[in-house]
Amino acid sequence: MSVEFRQRTAADLARMLKRRKWLILLPILTMTFAVGYVVKKLPNIYESKTLLIIQPPKISESVVPSLTDEDVTQRLNPIKKEVLSATELTPMIIKYDLFKPERENGIPMDLIVAEMLENITVDLERTDDLQKIAAFSITYRDRSPESARNVTSELASKFINAQVKFSSESAQTTREFIDKNLQEKKLALDELENQRLQIMLQNVETLPESAQGLIAQLDGLRKREETISKEKETFRMERSRLNDNIQSLNAQMRIVDQFSDAGDGSNRAGDSVLLNSQPYAQLLAKRAELSGRLENLKLTLRDQHPKVQEARNDIAKVNDEIENLKRNQAGIIQESQTEKKRKAEMQKQTLMIEKQKAESQIANIDQQLKYKDEEIARNSVFISQLESKINMIPNVSVALKGIDSQYQSAKTAYDDVLKTRNAVNLDYERESNAQGESIKTQDPANLPDYPVAPRRALLTILGSVSGLFLGLFLAALFELPRVLKIQNIEDAKHYTGLPVLASVPPLLSPQEKTWLARTHWFKVMAGVAAAIVSIPLVIIILQLSRVFERVVS
Repeated sequence: MSVEFRQRTAADLARMLKRRKWLILLPILTMTFAVGYVVKKLPNIYESKTLLIIQPPKISESVVPSLTDEDVTQRLNPIKKEVLSATELTPMIIKYDLFKPERENGIPMDLIVAEMLENITVDLERTDDLQKIAAFSITYRDRSPESARNVTSELASKFINAQVKFSSESAQTTREFIDKNLQEKKLALDELENQRLQIMLQNVETLPESAQGLIAQLDGLRKREETISKEKETFRMERSRLNDNIQSLNAQMRIVDQFSDAGDGSNRAGDSVLLNSQPYAQLLAKRAELSGRLENLKLTLRDQHPKVQEARNDIAKVNDEIENLKRNQAGIIQESQTEKKRKAEMQKQTLMIEKQKAESQIANIDQQLKYKDEEIARNSVFISQLESKINMIPNVSVALKGIDSQYQSAKTAYDDVLKTRNAVNLDYERESNAQGESIKTQDPANLPDYPVAPRRALLTILGSVSGLFLGLFLAALFELPRVLKIQNIEDAKHYTGLPVLASVPPLLSPQEKTWLARTHWFKVMAGVAAAIVSIPLVIIILQLSRVFERVVS
């Protein structure tokens, strides 16, 4: 079965320590002497300190408000990074001949800069509300008091100059940004003005301001259209009247033509009147009588008989008279017919003139109607154009209102940026004249009178403590095999669980005791010799590792 490990008592531990006292004491002495020697050889380290305060603006922010939420408190971190950068520290190392042994030993400049950074401390002192930094101190340690003071003073100057640079650059950047933003706002404003002007130029006749005028023009054109329609109706009525008049004239001319044709009938009627007239009847009766008489004479007389000849002559005279009567009657009829034809022709010509006049009037009316139709067509085109313009007015109005709204928004933004620009210029002037929030040296860098490091006594004690831990480790290392074995009566009781009835002490002869004593002191002397030899080795290791130099710096 398994048995638990026996816990050692204080007496057991004391016996162990007594038994291994040289393993503990020799490492303590070795580390004490080695560390003491190394610490003694360490160079003195001097510390210089300067105090910088955050000075509020000389001009109140109520007069010239700051245009950035960033103050010195927020800018201190980037300032610190810039001042403590390798670019800034490397010239200082060369200027003040810092870390000369390291540079002569060929240590890279990056490592030297890193070591210098470890020697620089920036401590911040915040206000009561812990929101802002009221002041900060810069501390630098170096082997030379003059170098410590010079480097601390130059670091303070670099912080002050960097703050001024950051403030000026921030103000300049803000100014350039606002100027660029203002220019963009101005271009946007000009673009909107050009758009508005283009809309107005493209819609000169359809602007909202011209709506009343266009409506008035449209009413005038519609009234004119009504007037033209009434005039056309009047012309149509007049043309209808003239057409009726022409038809009447045509009827009258037909009547005149008919009356003219009736003249031939009057000739025949004149002939019948002549035959029925008394003179014509008497002459016919006389001719008939003379013809009868001639026939009777022919019966008894020859044709050459004077009486026959006389009868014939008388008949010839009667015939002549009849012919003369016919001719007279024909002349009278002819003169009467000619007069009637002349009157009918004159009347027909009068009617023709009146007809031509009416036709001319109708042609004039048709021309006027054509003009009126053309005028109505033009008027309709104008009305259509005006209606189109009037219908476009709402769209133009909406477009102008949209542009005006955008213009007002852009104008407001432009005015805001312009106000901001004026404030930026004031802030820029304040920062350029170093009248804003700034860093001021309150306590200049001091020249240290005594070194602050190394603390040789403390480091030597730390070396002794490290030797103590090393000795305890070695003692534990040598005691561990014994602990795992039964060494005394208590171990026997614990692990066997049986009572111990008797114990037999070691039985040694005088020679054995002498040998054991000599062996013990030989080991001690060997340990002392090893410790003495180890001291230079530890010193070399400590110097090469530069542990204490890092701790001191």
